[in-house]
Amino acid sequence: MPSLTCAVDTAKFASGACNVVVALTFSDANHWVVRIQLPRDDDADDAGISTAMLSEVSTMELIRLRTTIPVPRVFGYDASAKSIGYRYMMMEALPGQVLDSRMALSVPDVHKEKFAAQLAGYFYELSTIRFDRIGRVLRSDESCQFELSPFDLAGFSTQIEPLSTSLEFFYYLRKGQTNAILKAHHGEPEWEAAAWLLEQSAPMMTTEENIRGPFPLCHIDFHYHNVLVDQDYNITGLLDWSNAQTVPIERFAIIPEFVAPPAAPVESKEAIGRFRQMFVDALQRVHIEKDGLPSVSSTILSRLFASPRSDLVVRCTYSFPWRAIFDARLALPLMYGQGAQWTDFQKYDAERGIRD
Repeated sequence: MPSLTCAVDTAKFASGACNVVVALTFSDANHWVVRIQLPRDDDADDAGISTAMLSEVSTMELIRLRTTIPVPRVFGYDASAKSIGYRYMMMEALPGQVLDSRMALSVPDVHKEKFAAQLAGYFYELSTIRFDRIGRVLRSDESCQFELSPFDLAGFSTQIEPLSTSLEFFYYLRKGQTNAILKAHHGEPEWEAAAWLLEQSAPMMTTEENIRGPFPLCHIDFHYHNVLVDQDYNITGLLDWSNAQTVPIERFAIIPEFVAPPAAPVESKEAIGRFRQMFVDALQRVHIEKDGLPSVSSTILSRLFASPRSDLVVRCTYSFPWRAIFDARLALPLMYGQGAQWTDFQKYDAERGIRD
């Protein structure tokens, strides 16, 4: 029996800010990919970087155990960078091609209903993986059980210990960004107003009945670049689980692509709105199929995806300190109604500052 051989096309690889990805082709026609992590400026946090990779491996393992979601099988990894000098992960190469642009715009109309139904089914399955706290997933070496570990949030120099309420999560998320905004723009009234407004969104993003969980596992960075499809636009893979963690259900129930950019053409906004409704309708059908007759508890996920609260969560969690004013302007009418004006809020914030 001939020995198994492996070939690497060194002229064909993908490279980003954090990783280099190369394809391996075996003589038995199997295909793997190897993701090699590039050195980072913050490599001094060796334990944190290693834990992040271990969490990603644990997350994909958990998803494969509990769902039918097509995620890559991990064949081997080194989270310590001791074997070859770099951290790496060897994974199954899933079939299919990455979508070209937003799902609502790149999936042909003839395939949209099917695609939306498949996506809704996978989101439903993912939502069933729940824990009693918010954090990153790690598989314990001692018990072989999946446990929660601390997680990263922008604006904090140390990791956040697992949290017990959704209100804490949204508060820490916004507080971290407030710290970054004020550090960069201290004494600049409009930036300070934006930071304060966005921080006030924390309680508005929560639903009282879900404050204490349970908390579903979430992809965190879900967009079209992480979706593989075949030639008939069947979903063949969901990729990049590097930042996955458990989150409040309000944070789970968002797909940023469902919120059109303010300057998008009318036809694009309409297409995005139609696709969002297709997804919500499909998710409702999955709930009925899996859980029986719809009830308040079983339909909360589809209701959240369809609600204005989902738009607010997108604006206030997919935000960045460098665009805080832009994000605050978009969040303001979602928080206080369509009549709310940015200039009026700035005046209010200035008066608030004088009183304080």
